Amino acid sequence: MKRLLIALDCDGVLADCCSGLLRVVEEVTGRRHALAAVTQFDVVRALGLSAREAAAYSSAISKRRGFAASLAPYPLARQGVRRLRELGDVCCVTSPWDSNPWWREERSAWLALHFGIDVVHHAADKSAYEANVFVDDRSEHVRAWSDSWPKRSAVFWRTLHNVTEAVPCGAHSTDLWEALYQIAREAALGPVQRSLLGMGGDAP
Repeated sequence: MKRLLIALDCDGVLADCCSGLLRVVEEVTGRRHALAAVTQFDVVRALGLSAREAAAYSSAISKRRGFAASLAPYPLARQGVRRLRELGDVCCVTSPWDSNPWWREERSAWLALHFGIDVVHHAADKSAYEANVFVDDRSEHVRAWSDSWPKRSAVFWRTLHNVTEAVPCGAHSTDLWEALYQIAREAALGPVQRSLLGMGGDAP
């Protein structure tokens, strides 16, 4: 099998950013919301925050040192990343929060601490970053990356906040680390070995 480069998004895949955002919403509004209430990426719209509440929420995150550092990793993510390293190198391609001056530094340190990931690309446009497997929870990122690298494996990572989005054409879709491992393993095998194994059978 060939060694892979596997590019993972952070928020929604590795980091539970949504829980952190809901804590800030509770601070500025006094109202507590369940994770299931956030059914789109725009938290303000999903929760119906007023203009005043939205401004207070955005200001609180932008001025908060330690926000990115405080986020919790998803429970199974560490184990999932360890397994992916059996197949290749793992890097992160993550969207910055440019209004928060500490975000990039904290995000890089967080990834190194929790996952041992020391190659981190901060980019609003992720399509320029080459990898064998790309994983993201935003359909537009998956679609743009897949358009740039059509022969590579793009994975749309399913979460509560993207349930209404369609899977981009040609992309895989999962929210399970074991399924992601198998997708990456097929990419590592390549078409010839997959054919010999009857597409998809277990390799020795």
